[in-house]
Amino acid sequence: MEKIGKKQIRAIFLFEFQMCHTAAETTHNINSSFDPGTANERTVQWWFKKFHKGNKRLEDEEHSDWPSKVDSDQLRAVIEADPLTTTQDGSEELSVNYSTVIWHLKQIGKVKKLNKCVPQDLTKNFLKNHRFEVSPSFIMHNNNKLFLSWIVTSDNMQISYDNQR
Repeated sequence: MEKIGKKQIRAIFLFEFQMCHTAAETTHNINSSFDPGTANERTVQWWFKKFHKGNKRLEDEEHSDWPSKVDSDQLRAVIEADPLTTTQDGSEELSVNYSTVIWHLKQIGKVKKLNKCVPQDLTKNFLKNHRFEVSPSFIMHNNNKLFLSWIVTSDNMQISYDNQR
């Protein structure tokens, strides 16, 4: 059987509503006349509620004013300018919904971790730079708490050992 279009099925919803049929009856009538699964009872209920309020338009309504497209380069520039910015702040700056910002962050390979946007995949270059940034802090930490004396290394295996007796 031929597939029925959205506008056609909505016209049938309106007709059934004007005939004072229930949503369950309408769903049964449509699914028995056309392919099973053509109409969903919850969808019919939604349209009946809309018709009951006096709105008899069958076209799709416009959604929110937020644009769904974000320029990836612009988002990357915003995040790199301030990695501690929140998705809410980024969404306000770019005039988009915050969930759109989160989705596009994943698309450009960044995720929000510990309140900071970081690269999603840990490339060799990123790991090398991270080790370079962290190693001075370990040396400073060692001066304060003798951190390096706790570590025993053997055959690429590191075991934390507390030798503070």
